[in-house]
Amino acid sequence: MNRFADFSRRHLLTASFICIVEVIFYREYAHFGAEFHFWLHGLFGGALGLAALTLWQLSTNRQPKLNSWEAGALGHLYSAVPDFLFIFFGILHMYWMDVFAIHISIHFIPAPVPTMLVVFLLTLVAYGLVNDGRRRLAITSLIAALVLVGVALLFRQPIPTNLQQLQAHNRGYAWLCPMWDLKTY
Repeated sequence: MNRFADFSRRHLLTASFICIVEVIFYREYAHFGAEFHFWLHGLFGGALGLAALTLWQLSTNRQPKLNSWEAGALGHLYSAVPDFLFIFFGILHMYWMDVFAIHISIHFIPAPVPTMLVVFLLTLVAYGLVNDGRRRLAITSLIAALVLVGVALLFRQPIPTNLQQLQAHNRGYAWLCPMWDLKTY
């Protein structure tokens, strides 16, 4: 019973902390009218965290130390690093920032938020399946998520090379996430 009490306390504390942090993130994005970014990077980051947990369990046959909440939140943090650099330090978005969960390219895929919602749900299903002992179905679900991301990237619009092209993209975030004008620099 004591182990269950510790387990519950830890999960309650981390879940509460993560909810508070996510609300703060959302408010920061909303302050700039960029809720689109919150959902896009939150869903893809959460999917990355869940995929990492699932892959860990598939490769080691052991339960990870992190729970799904923690992994999803860490994935969201990783995915949103370029936005934090801009919001808190004024660092402009640049193409190298794709190392942070394809942060730039993901904006230009077809239907970005619905696509990332499906990717998130597929990784959530994979996580549930691996915990239920259905390894092959979990692998299939992860592969489906990976294929969906790959196909979406194949059909993405060209990445703008200057601010005028970014504004023409008409996603309402050109002023939020400016990029260096490559023709000027």
